[in-house]
Amino acid sequence: MLVAALAACSSSDPIRVPLSDQGNIQLPRENVAKLPLFDLLTLDSRRGYLYVAHKKVVGSIAGVGGVKQIAITPDSNIIFASASAAGAVLEIDVDARKVLATIPVDGSPDAIDYDPVHDYVVVCLGGAKKVAAIDRKTLKVVGTVGLPGSPELMAVDPQSGRAFVAINDQDSVAAIDLGSLQVTSIYKGCDIKAPTGVAYDPAQARLFVADRGLVSVIDVLVDRCLGSVDIGNGVDQITINPHNHHLYTANGGSRNLSVIDILSLQPLGEQGTGPSGDGVAADPTTSMVYVIVGRAGIIAAYHDP
Repeated sequence: MLVAALAACSSSDPIRVPLSDQGNIQLPRENVAKLPLFDLLTLDSRRGYLYVAHKKVVGSIAGVGGVKQIAITPDSNIIFASASAAGAVLEIDVDARKVLATIPVDGSPDAIDYDPVHDYVVVCLGGAKKVAAIDRKTLKVVGTVGLPGSPELMAVDPQSGRAFVAINDQDSVAAIDLGSLQVTSIYKGCDIKAPTGVAYDPAQARLFVADRGLVSVIDVLVDRCLGSVDIGNGVDQITINPHNHHLYTANGGSRNLSVIDILSLQPLGEQGTGPSGDGVAADPTTSMVYVIVGRAGIIAAYHDP
């Protein structure tokens, strides 16, 4: 069993520090308690921009709160943000720093991503237990997909136009065909328990699902569990650098970042991050890795290796 082999390997080897520390980026402290309210990270390597989802009203974008995540598009100057407090998805002009359009959606929009196959912005609606697809050009909701439970984070396959959504209260991941707007598969088993973060490697058709202390790996072509890899606890966002074939998991409970080789499925080590390291993003062009350290109000920057 793969999980047993990996556990044996990780227990006998000394813990290695897989990344080199590049310093911290201080974030603004704006709320009453003087603690920052930040959520997930999205990196656009075309512009060298790291977008930090902020749960508080930011700058001149008045009346919009609860920003959860950012989706980048083919236009590097246009991003989309899920704004849970507004119950909407926002189209934002990056250079002008202003909202161009507000697209109402129901059910507390949260995780958001972009589907290049259908040119859709895809957003999870946690309160409604649905996923909505928005046409990027018309800014219209083209349809919604009902889910079997409460969605957490999501990954989109840029080659097939599928979305993989973690269903936290059903110990599963739903695969959605964004062309037909239908759930086509439900992935259970493996060691999936209350999943949070998901990442997809289209080169190998492997789905990585993070939960309480493990990343489970599923070959979606044959619907087969390949095993699980030990990570820290309290994981939220996970991400893949396709250039060096590394997976990074932000383990807020363990105050560290786990690094896994996605080809061999071997753990490469852990990097201490400090309290509440929840969001993570990787830049394949520079091999930089960024982690939100929420309680400290910083973005911790690392280089791999």
